[in-house]
Amino acid sequence: MKTAAVLIAASLIAAACTTSGAVANGEARETKLPDPQRTGGPGLFEAFQQRASAPQATFPSGKLTQNDLATVLWAATGKNRDGSKWTVPMAMGKPPYCKVYVATDEGAFLYNWKDNTLVPVANTNIKADISTQEFGKKAPVALVFVSEGDELAKMSNQAWAEEFAIMLVGAMSQNVYLAGEALGLGSRLVYSVDREKTAKHLKIGAKDKVICAMLIGKK
Repeated sequence: MKTAAVLIAASLIAAACTTSGAVANGEARETKLPDPQRTGGPGLFEAFQQRASAPQATFPSGKLTQNDLATVLWAATGKNRDGSKWTVPMAMGKPPYCKVYVATDEGAFLYNWKDNTLVPVANTNIKADISTQEFGKKAPVALVFVSEGDELAKMSNQAWAEEFAIMLVGAMSQNVYLAGEALGLGSRLVYSVDREKTAKHLKIGAKDKVICAMLIGKK
């Protein structure tokens, strides 16, 4: 009976940790995400048929589970084969040169694709300073796509480096749209972002650049 009680308590704690990292003493800590969902869901062409930007006026307000979040992040910037093989096209097969940050009511986190973890960067709700539109401030999750200056600087063709980053974010966001539809999520890509405030909150490097954000909620 004691073992069963411990298991039940553990499951309740895990269920309470939804979209953000775990919190201890008021401060978020690095959190390991569950494995992403890689099977099931609608067929490819059905997902294309359903893909849409969630309306601003009725943007979904449901919170994502950690499984939801793990899956959309893997879809955006994960490995689907051995070696340098990604869910999105990377120039010259390089590692991801765009980072994805996750902002929730509890704080902001950097997605570490190598370890499938959320690394805390802010312990407060910064969503109101990301989106310049009112509905975006209430979205359960905001993903922020940031080009990684140090990785772009390693590219042999510097004239195209910034364009590569923008093209990559296009592919990443489309994957999030499709994965979101499969999971029953509503998503909306937004370019109207306060880049200066967002960069300050996320503590990004001087060479990094905030490109855009994607708002997500459970239908």
